[in-house]
Amino acid sequence: MTQIKESNQETTSTNNDIATSVSKHNAKLPIWVLTPQEEIQARKNLKKFTYEKCNDYVKAMADCAKLNGVKVFPTCNSEKEKMKECLLFYQLDKKYLDEQRDLVILNKIEKRLQQNKQSSG
Repeated sequence: MTQIKESNQETTSTNNDIATSVSKHNAKLPIWVLTPQEEIQARKNLKKFTYEKCNDYVKAMADCAKLNGVKVFPTCNSEKEKMKECLLFYQLDKKYLDEQRDLVILNKIEKRLQQNKQSSG
Protein backbone atom coordinates (compact mmCIF):
# COMPACT_ATOMS: atom_id res chain seq x y z
CA MET A 1 0.00 0.00 0.00
CA THR A 2 2.77 2.45 0.84
CA GLN A 3 4.53 1.51 -2.40
CA ILE A 4 1.43 2.56 -4.34
CA LYS A 5 1.28 5.91 -2.50
CA GLU A 6 4.98 6.53 -3.17
CA SER A 7 4.53 5.63 -6.82
CA ASN A 8 1.55 8.00 -7.13
CA GLN A 9 3.54 10.80 -5.45
CA GLU A 10 6.46 10.28 -7.87
CA THR A 11 4.09 10.37 -10.85
CA THR A 12 2.41 13.54 -9.57
CA SER A 13 5.80 15.14 -8.95
CA THR A 14 6.98 14.25 -12.46
CA ASN A 15 3.77 15.60 -14.01
CA ASN A 16 4.15 18.86 -12.08
CA ASP A 17 7.77 19.21 -13.25
CA ILE A 18 6.70 18.73 -16.87
CA ALA A 19 3.84 21.20 -16.54
CA THR A 20 6.18 23.78 -14.98
CA SER A 21 8.79 23.42 -17.71
CA VAL A 22 6.13 23.68 -20.42
CA SER A 23 4.56 26.78 -18.87
CA LYS A 24 7.99 28.48 -18.69
CA HIS A 25 8.70 27.77 -22.36
CA ASN A 26 8.21 31.00 -24.29
CA ALA A 27 10.29 30.24 -27.40
CA LYS A 28 8.64 30.32 -30.79
CA LEU A 29 7.97 26.99 -32.41
CA PRO A 30 10.28 26.11 -35.31
CA ILE A 31 9.04 26.96 -38.77
CA TRP A 32 8.87 23.27 -39.68
CA VAL A 33 6.05 22.65 -37.22
CA LEU A 34 2.77 22.42 -39.11
CA THR A 35 -0.39 24.06 -37.87
CA PRO A 36 -3.57 21.98 -38.01
CA GLN A 37 -4.64 23.90 -41.13
CA GLU A 38 -1.31 23.18 -42.80
CA GLU A 39 -1.63 19.48 -41.95
CA ILE A 40 -5.09 19.49 -43.56
CA GLN A 41 -3.61 21.20 -46.62
CA ALA A 42 -0.84 18.58 -46.85
CA ARG A 43 -3.46 15.82 -46.75
CA LYS A 44 -5.54 17.56 -49.43
CA ASN A 45 -2.42 17.87 -51.55
CA LEU A 46 -1.75 14.15 -51.04
CA LYS A 47 -5.28 13.32 -52.18
CA LYS A 48 -4.86 15.44 -55.31
CA PHE A 49 -1.42 13.89 -55.98
CA THR A 50 -2.85 10.39 -55.51
CA TYR A 51 -5.69 10.94 -57.95
CA GLU A 52 -3.25 12.36 -60.50
CA LYS A 53 -1.04 9.28 -60.18
CA CYS A 54 -4.03 6.89 -60.39
CA ASN A 55 -5.88 8.83 -63.08
CA ASP A 56 -5.95 5.90 -65.53
CA TYR A 57 -7.50 3.55 -62.97
CA VAL A 58 -10.03 6.13 -61.79
CA LYS A 59 -10.99 6.89 -65.39
CA ALA A 60 -11.37 3.17 -66.18
CA MET A 61 -13.67 2.76 -63.16
CA ALA A 62 -15.72 5.82 -64.13
CA ASP A 63 -16.05 4.62 -67.74
CA CYS A 64 -17.11 1.17 -66.59
CA ALA A 65 -19.67 2.70 -64.22
CA LYS A 66 -21.12 4.82 -67.04
CA LEU A 67 -21.46 1.78 -69.30
CA ASN A 68 -23.03 -0.52 -66.71
CA GLY A 69 -25.24 1.76 -64.64
CA VAL A 70 -26.97 -0.21 -61.87
CA LYS A 71 -24.85 -3.32 -62.49
CA VAL A 72 -21.66 -1.38 -61.76
CA PHE A 73 -20.49 -3.37 -58.74
CA PRO A 74 -20.59 -6.92 -59.99
CA THR A 75 -19.42 -5.91 -63.47
CA CYS A 76 -16.68 -3.42 -62.57
CA ASN A 77 -15.08 -5.25 -59.63
CA SER A 78 -11.73 -5.67 -61.38
CA GLU A 79 -11.56 -1.94 -62.25
CA LYS A 80 -12.63 -1.05 -58.70
CA GLU A 81 -9.94 -3.27 -57.18
CA LYS A 82 -7.20 -1.85 -59.41
CA MET A 83 -8.29 1.71 -58.59
CA LYS A 84 -8.47 0.94 -54.86
CA GLU A 85 -5.04 -0.73 -54.88
CA CYS A 86 -3.46 2.27 -56.61
CA LEU A 87 -5.12 4.85 -54.35
CA LEU A 88 -4.21 3.00 -51.17
CA PHE A 89 -0.64 2.54 -52.32
CA TYR A 90 -0.08 6.31 -52.33
CA GLN A 91 -2.32 7.17 -49.39
CA LEU A 92 -1.01 4.58 -46.94
CA ASP A 93 2.70 4.99 -47.63
CA LYS A 94 3.86 7.68 -45.18
CA LYS A 95 6.63 8.69 -47.58
CA TYR A 96 4.13 10.46 -49.84
CA LEU A 97 2.42 12.32 -46.98
CA ASP A 98 5.85 13.38 -45.69
CA GLU A 99 6.70 14.73 -49.15
CA GLN A 100 3.53 16.83 -49.13
CA ARG A 101 4.31 18.08 -45.62
CA ASP A 102 7.81 19.03 -46.81
CA LEU A 103 6.29 21.01 -49.69
CA VAL A 104 4.02 22.88 -47.26
CA ILE A 105 7.02 23.65 -45.04
CA LEU A 106 9.10 24.87 -48.01
CA ASN A 107 6.23 27.11 -49.06
CA LYS A 108 6.00 28.42 -45.50
CA ILE A 109 9.75 29.16 -45.42
CA GLU A 110 9.57 30.91 -48.79
CA LYS A 111 6.71 33.14 -47.60
CA ARG A 112 8.64 33.96 -44.42
CA LEU A 113 11.73 34.92 -46.45
CA GLN A 114 9.64 37.19 -48.69
CA GLN A 115 8.11 38.86 -45.63
CA ASN A 116 11.58 39.44 -44.18
CA LYS A 117 12.80 40.98 -47.46
CA GLN A 118 9.80 43.31 -47.62
CA SER A 119 10.10 44.42 -44.02
CA SER A 120 13.85 45.05 -44.24
CA GLY A 121 13.84 46.61 -47.71
